[in-house]
Amino acid sequence: MTILPFLTSSGIGVWMIQNEVLIKGFGIKEWTVVCLVCAVACALALIPPTLLAFGFGYFLGWQAVIPLILLNLTAISIVYFIVNQLDKVGLLNYLSQFPRVASFLNRIHADEIRFVFFTKLSPVLPFALTNLVFSLMGIRFKNIILGGFLGMIPRTVLAVWVGKEAEQISKLVQNPNESITSRVVILVLVVASGIGLVKLLAKPKD
Repeated sequence: MTILPFLTSSGIGVWMIQNEVLIKGFGIKEWTVVCLVCAVACALALIPPTLLAFGFGYFLGWQAVIPLILLNLTAISIVYFIVNQLDKVGLLNYLSQFPRVASFLNRIHADEIRFVFFTKLSPVLPFALTNLVFSLMGIRFKNIILGGFLGMIPRTVLAVWVGKEAEQISKLVQNPNESITSRVVILVLVVASGIGLVKLLAKPKD
């Protein structure tokens, strides 16, 4: 779930460079199909959402923000549905036998929205892996959606802005975080996410 998106991003990047004119001619119907396909691909860890945000931002500008958020929420829902078919209750019962794990899970379930929010806020945590972990940990679906929605807004807006400001798709694919501003914002999001998670998980038990 971490290596595969990295490998596929190279192929997708090359495809976007070679088909830039074609993509610029996409209408609503084509972009709808692209969003649906990408939602499934993101859920299965085939495409990194950040690369999609760069590409969407380059071709659609600020109009890409809403489709991207809906795309990501759809991917989260797909993962939740798949994992919900598994015996995650048995897994949670087994893990709860270990005091430290049980304490960790209790702290998370006491504030699920904040945990999902700070996890999704970080641009460096793998999208598909975190979705899988949320579902396996038994976090309620509505909290995953709400926390994920709030946490994805800053990183999605940042990625769309980077894509929108790129002069050429080739430069964007080769070095998406070239500007100092984007690097600073990424660092701020990572630090904020880390601090938030540490404070949340370091809470003493009631």
